[in-house]
Amino acid sequence: GGGVLTSGCVQEEIRFSICPEMLVSLLVCEVLESNECIYLIGCERYSTYKGYSKTFQYDGDYIDSKSQDNWGRKWSHLVAIDATFFRDRSKQYDMKSIKHELIKAYAGFHTRGQTSDYAFPIATGNWGCGAFNGDRQLKAIIQLIAASEAVRPLIYATYGDKNLIESFYEVYDYLIDQRAKVRDLYRYLDQYCNRRSRCSLFHFILQTPVSLLSS
Repeated sequence: GGGVLTSGCVQEEIRFSICPEMLVSLLVCEVLESNECIYLIGCERYSTYKGYSKTFQYDGDYIDSKSQDNWGRKWSHLVAIDATFFRDRSKQYDMKSIKHELIKAYAGFHTRGQTSDYAFPIATGNWGCGAFNGDRQLKAIIQLIAASEAVRPLIYATYGDKNLIESFYEVYDYLIDQRAKVRDLYRYLDQYCNRRSRCSLFHFILQTPVSLLSS
């Protein structure tokens, strides 16, 4: 949301605009380390809106009817994790970069002591795939790894990218059928990067059985 007070108004800037309590974080939060995230808990939504980016406009009051926790805070839990800006898009296919993004995502998704029996889902999407030049398929797998390791369900919004959601479903079903584990997903990324494959990551996964990953 760093551009919300200057020029930007997409995705996280919109969220900061309709939940202005989040703006305080711009004043009090330090630059994040590679294994850190920021929790914004209980922030109330005050307005509705229409448009996006240059067409973004205030569109009236919003009554936030979310329940409250024992401290009187709204049941709203937003996690800020800063993606890497890849000026050179090819740099994101280096395992050092992937490890950095994995650690960052896991820092945001992990909840101490949580099990799958009562895990709250993570609502996310194309993290770092706009101005930061992230590969949508790569970021989807990175977040799937982090959510799986954190034992939390993943709700993935593709912002109208029908091809991405359909292909992600296909890959997910394939991984389930292959009984893939977190380590297998990591191996997919490692082999994809090492081979410098010209095909997409999803295509590489679909063409590579889990049984071949250790060979």
